[in-house]
Amino acid sequence: MQKHPDPIRLRESALLLALFALFLFASPLTAWWADDRAHWLMPYALWLFVILLGAWLRRRYPHHDV
Repeated sequence: MQKHPDPIRLRESALLLALFALFLFASPLTAWWADDRAHWLMPYALWLFVILLGAWLRRRYPHHDV
């Protein structure tokens, strides 16, 4: 029988993902990836990483809203 995850833990993981994205895109860290010497692909790679992390969370908890 499959064990259902705790809904509190699911909300925490979604909140952590949102905070991680906020940290990447709305903090002083933006100076690192928005620098003129940074590769032009860097913002897209960071967004791809956030999207893949969200997809992994959705796959991990398929029967709940993440």
